[in-house]
Amino acid sequence: MKTLFMEQADANRYINRTWLDALAHLPLAELDRPQGAFFASIFGTWNHLLVGDRIWLARIQGRPRPYPSLRHRPCDSPQSLRREREATDDELIRWVAGEANFAQDLVYENMEGQPNRTPLYQVLAHLFAHQAHHRGHISQMCHERKIPIPDGGLIGYYRRPA
Repeated sequence: MKTLFMEQADANRYINRTWLDALAHLPLAELDRPQGAFFASIFGTWNHLLVGDRIWLARIQGRPRPYPSLRHRPCDSPQSLRREREATDDELIRWVAGEANFAQDLVYENMEGQPNRTPLYQVLAHLFAHQAHHRGHISQMCHERKIPIPDGGLIGYYRRPA
């Protein structure tokens, strides 16, 4: 199980990095242009992904919830988003590498304060699926505006040059 989650965490970092590289030439106004998506824009969706990952990492590590809402925007520039995304992806990889028991239950409160108990392996499966789900939204917004981003997702990670 650890091998699979390490692979997922590394793929997540690789895809985030390559997509953010592809968008690096765009100014904030272009990235944050509303497009009717759930988190409004490409930039809003990237912020949501960062917030979601950090909330799950805080739960996993027994820390307080870092943000009051899933709509919180911790980053106000593409540069800060890139820096914080990289740091969070690295933290996730370090945590997965150090975890020995993915079958143990994580006891936490959801965003409404309701108690939950979920096995860690299900939490991680959700976290990585959540990333892919919202990168799909980002992909759609980019394609609608003819902004090129790398193709392939997870299979692109597997097929990347060594």
